[in-house]
Amino acid sequence: MLVITALASGCSTVSLQPPAAGYEKLEKADKAFRDGEWDTANELYGAVAEAQPRLISPHLRLGIIDYRQGRPKGAAGHFEAVLQRNPDHVVATYNLAVTHLQRARTLLDRHEQLAPVSASRPALVDVRKALERLKGEKQTPETR
Repeated sequence: MLVITALASGCSTVSLQPPAAGYEKLEKADKAFRDGEWDTANELYGAVAEAQPRLISPHLRLGIIDYRQGRPKGAAGHFEAVLQRNPDHVVATYNLAVTHLQRARTLLDRHEQLAPVSASRPALVDVRKALERLKGEKQTPETR
């Protein structure tokens, strides 16, 4: 499985301070996330994101949860939501790239199943090999 790495803690902080009730819910969501309680974290982050749509960290964590649970489209949507709020967000940019790489692998695998002759073209074989080499680099969404 992919290994989670972290950057400086300031990268995933919220863009605005939530109200006290929102902050309490965000703390509970963070604890559930750290404890690997993905369903609870997902529910709590979703509630915070809905109540405080300008906050960044709930969207970032929702993207990570979606990625871990095999929902790359949902993950990409959340990472894009972070980038709408902060286009220079380093972690969201990286996480979105990782999500797209995984999606590319999946699509190329599907292409190979559907059209093995076409998929055996040297250029496509080279692309698949390059993606497989990157897979060995253990890309995974970063948490901060």
